Amino acid sequence: MSYGGPLLSELELKYPFAPSSRKFFESIPVEDGLASREVLGQTENRLLSSLGRVKYEPHMTDLIEFSSFFAAALVASQDPVLTSRFSKKEAERAKEFFVKEEGGGKVMALSECYSARVGREEDEQGRARYSLPFEEYLSLATKYELSRNPKWKLTRQELTGGIVHLSDNALNDFFGDCAQAAIAEGVRNLRRAPYPKQLSEVRASVLQYVPAQRPRTGKGYLYVEDLLKHPVSDGRHRLVWLVLAPYLVNVKKVDDGEAIEKIRAFVAAAGESSSMRRFVEYNVKRARRNGLLPPTFSTLKAEHPDIFWLLPKEVLAAEAAPKPKAAS
Repeated sequence: MSYGGPLLSELELKYPFAPSSRKFFESIPVEDGLASREVLGQTENRLLSSLGRVKYEPHMTDLIEFSSFFAAALVASQDPVLTSRFSKKEAERAKEFFVKEEGGGKVMALSECYSARVGREEDEQGRARYSLPFEEYLSLATKYELSRNPKWKLTRQELTGGIVHLSDNALNDFFGDCAQAAIAEGVRNLRRAPYPKQLSEVRASVLQYVPAQRPRTGKGYLYVEDLLKHPVSDGRHRLVWLVLAPYLVNVKKVDDGEAIEKIRAFVAAAGESSSMRRFVEYNVKRARRNGLLPPTFSTLKAEHPDIFWLLPKEVLAAEAAPKPKAAS
């Protein structure tokens, strides 16, 4: 497909979050990319589909279909719930394309979308198996925070000679989870960009259907309040990025300044350096930008035992103490 400029490849159309896809979109004149009524209509349908309001039907024109992804991403960047729903739905659509790829197509898609060096072979039964160096696997798992799902921890993978081996089904899931994180990251980065006036009506039309966020509370987070009262010297960096910053920003809903001061008071008990101050500020902003939530007490114990056992004895004792029964 061409509009008188460079060609839009099949891969770019199926995986519009790939780096080459973004470059292609940026080469499209604004009047073609955002101002078209058909693009705006497809953008609205794309977003309403992510909210479960309509069944999405791809547009018959490739350029309109392609452009509507980026227009929808700009609108989704205006609301964290819409960001999450849009990223999940688009990742599901990308995964559907990926599942249908032939073996070589999967290798190429992983290379183009994530710069991953993936090898392919067949086992004795003729089933496809894929491999990638464990450094690259860890790099992707870390970049997209996949280890939050125990399924993707390195210890759960088949590893021989520094190579991670994945079945065809596992590779499909891996691609889909990476896609969701990559799309969400790209959408959140758009929050800093000027919002195009061409999309104002679409935003107003779609946001009315976005469910309101419920305040996040729960007994599973009470341990964090106790932790803030009992600073530690070991594991401060991990507790800051995994627990404290996400809790204060996205559970307690305090502003960045208050969150930074509370965390600085926590880490300062063991001495605060200028690098630690920068680390705290960075992770508070990161928690807000990415909508991160801290693990509950039980999740911390199950999935992060190394950090769990760094909790002060006062915190562990408070959690172990019998909880008062509610009055009847």
